[in-house]
Amino acid sequence: MNRDESVFAILHEILTEQQNLLRKVSAKMYTQSIPSLDGSTIGGHTRHIIEFLEILRNSYHTNQINYDERQRNPELEQNPEKAIEIISEILFSINLPNKNLTMHQTVGTISLEIPTNFFRELLYNIEHCIHHQALIKVAFNEIKMSHLLNKNFGIAPSTIQYRETQNLN
Repeated sequence: MNRDESVFAILHEILTEQQNLLRKVSAKMYTQSIPSLDGSTIGGHTRHIIEFLEILRNSYHTNQINYDERQRNPELEQNPEKAIEIISEILFSINLPNKNLTMHQTVGTISLEIPTNFFRELLYNIEHCIHHQALIKVAFNEIKMSHLLNKNFGIAPSTIQYRETQNLN
């Protein structure tokens, strides 16, 4: 597997794991408010993951990317089956060649324009997925459903690798 294929393989593994988990949850679990996460839901974190990936995929042809312009689609937050469907669409359509992009971001009153590239943003999205999966893991722990999770769900590959070398898994 070459370097270009590797990033897609990692994304595929992470998103497939997300889909597998969503197949195990009820709509009630998916939309349950989690107090330790300031009232957010598993569905909210899943929607957030999906929308960042959709922005990256949709920005490919315009060469302009702005994660602030996401749709915040409530159906993705309320319907795990819809989230599974959209993740499949992303996996089918995001395997694209690398190319330069321009990132637009507003922080407070400051507007930034930063050169980036598709693979860099893909890697960012992988890390972003893992971060939100870690928050989803907190939700599963809080609702006493952590038995549904893969033991490495929400853990960065480098941490998994380190733990294996230290016999911590």
